[in-house]
Amino acid sequence: MKNKIIFTILTATMLLTACTKNDTGSTPASPTTAAAQTGAIAAQALSPEEIYAKISSSFTLPDLYKGDDDWILNNYGLDAAKLDGYVCAEGDEIHADRIFIIKTKDSADVADVVSKLNAVYSQLSSPEMLDYMPEQADTIKAGRVVSSGNYAYLLISPDADGIEAIIKEGIAAN
Repeated sequence: MKNKIIFTILTATMLLTACTKNDTGSTPASPTTAAAQTGAIAAQALSPEEIYAKISSSFTLPDLYKGDDDWILNNYGLDAAKLDGYVCAEGDEIHADRIFIIKTKDSADVADVVSKLNAVYSQLSSPEMLDYMPEQADTIKAGRVVSSGNYAYLLISPDADGIEAIIKEGIAAN
């Protein structure tokens, strides 16, 4: 079914391209047509918000607070002006869960975001926090900070492996 839809879209695009002429009388180049000729269509990476929506529909998450621009700046030093999207969701005093998915506008800013996420993770995995939340210790210890392309994410969740699979799938085209 999916192949039929893709074929139909590509056929329609090629017909439209063939019928469209620019001022010089030649047929304009079409990225879709070029992709069809090579047999490859690049997948579009999802935004952090779209990835988080998939996570939310796939897993039962505790009640997580989603921070806004001021909150991420004041609590984590993340400047929203440098980001191309983000979801920073964290648990309360009894849930260590954190799902931060951040996409930077410039790949040069990824290292700074990773550094800040590592600082968050270091604080949460400190002996003081592990003593404060002993029932969450294993979940915290299994947490991770990862970067891929312009994306960086922090995961602390009992479902971290499944959540990470969704994130990787969402950013695979990046």
